[in-house]
Amino acid sequence: MKYRRLMTAAAAAALLLLTGCSSYSGIAAVQRSAEAKDELPAEIRTVDPNMPSDFRFLTEDAGVKYYAAESADHTTACIAVYPVDKPDQWGTGCSGGITSEREIVTVSHIGQPTVKLVTTGFDTRDLESEGWRKVHDNVLVGTATRP
Repeated sequence: MKYRRLMTAAAAAALLLLTGCSSYSGIAAVQRSAEAKDELPAEIRTVDPNMPSDFRFLTEDAGVKYYAAESADHTTACIAVYPVDKPDQWGTGCSGGITSEREIVTVSHIGQPTVKLVTTGFDTRDLESEGWRKVHDNVLVGTATRP
């Protein structure tokens, strides 16, 4: 009986140690100093004054610019999608409760591809096998949303 208790205690201690060592540390691409390219287009900025101000430009693909932001504690993250040739079709999305590697949020707008923001380190192989195309470590693009 003492052996069983000792093994249970050891297993619980090991689990706590592993949990403490694997805390999520955020989206690496947004953890840099801001540059001029990080400024969100005016169409997006003027719509929601409560939107995070610390967006970072991630990438541009097929005429669409992707920006991301996250809270200081890395538990909330947002993506802004801006099609350069169709600026009225921009979109944003945010999600909270982020504590580990996962899909954060999916954003779609009629006429534009559906976009997923994922955490740094998230394994995207299943999404890619389903047809999602990785355009950045944190951004996957799907098919266009039909009207």
